[in-house]
Amino acid sequence: MIEALLLVERGSIRDKSQDWGAHAFVALPSPGDRIVVPRDGEAHYLTVLCAHHRPVPMDAVANGTAEPAAEVVAKWTGSE
Repeated sequence: MIEALLLVERGSIRDKSQDWGAHAFVALPSPGDRIVVPRDGEAHYLTVLCAHHRPVPMDAVANGTAEPAAEVVAKWTGSE
């Protein structure tokens, strides 16, 4: 599993992304992928815009001084 911060775009292009927190993914989604995220008792449908990868050198991981990270940016398309 891969943990990534989920940033959701709702509203106009000028609105800030909403931070929906860290989520576990089987693999990082690709642009265009559709994902369903449970939140506040509803299923929210999102379309992935991009994934930001934040790699770190292997020696930093081995030393415990850094961990790789990722953010998934997605456009909210609806909920039920």
